[in-house]
Amino acid sequence: MMPLPGEVVALHIFEPRYREMVRHCREHPHVDGDFIMQYEEGDRSCGFATAMSITRILHEHEDGRIDLLAEGRRRVEVLDRMQFHLYHSATLRRFEDEQEDWDNELASRVYALHRQLLVTVTGDEPPDAFYQCRGGISFKVGGCSGLTFQQRLHLLKSRSENDRLELLEQHLTSSLPEIQRALEMARQVAGTFALDQAGDGLPGLEEL
Repeated sequence: MMPLPGEVVALHIFEPRYREMVRHCREHPHVDGDFIMQYEEGDRSCGFATAMSITRILHEHEDGRIDLLAEGRRRVEVLDRMQFHLYHSATLRRFEDEQEDWDNELASRVYALHRQLLVTVTGDEPPDAFYQCRGGISFKVGGCSGLTFQQRLHLLKSRSENDRLELLEQHLTSSLPEIQRALEMARQVAGTFALDQAGDGLPGLEEL
């Protein structure tokens, strides 16, 4: 899993080391993130991660397992790892964009494409508040666009909002027509199956 800043994820915590970590985070919350989520390639850990904050405890099971929601807060570089508890700790450094400005026209195109995607998939218009985030909209859009793992990693490592927006525009422009076709095919399949199952229970139909 590679969550992005601004993205909300649901986690089922069952390993003893992570249950201990969650207990520590709940007792000592941090405004910049309670823990990090970092991916690994074989024996090598990526030097980039997302600092996460626990936003809601959904359920605490009798055996100690915990269901919770966590939100990505910021990107960090992992400088060093150590172990004082069952879980690992790390020395972190903020990872920020080199250029803070972005192309407003490009951002508007990505905004329009993503709204079209959400309407196509969910049938609902997303609220404007969904896109209100510091430093541009790329991470918020990227977390809800069906990106591959490598695309997510590209966004996380990029130091340019325009670079991230360009990737998202390409992805949405190519994937939106495919999603629309797939949904139309699904509706046709469901409609044909429903008619077949209705059998003799259909009301009288006009002859053509």
